[in-house]
Amino acid sequence: MIDQLPPTEREKVKLHLEASSGAKPPDEGVRRAGVAEGLAVGEKFIDRHPELFRRLAQ
Repeated sequence: MIDQLPPTEREKVKLHLEASSGAKPPDEGVRRAGVAEGLAVGEKFIDRHPELFRRLAQ
């Protein structure tokens, strides 16, 4: 049904759906972690779950 709407109405529907779903507007973008930050998070995870990684290594 949305595809049958005129372009201006489709845009209004799209904006409404994005606003109601809690999605970030496109201009905010996605924050990405740097390599060092990613490695630090990985190390913390491994330190908290050593048994999991021991089992995975078997």
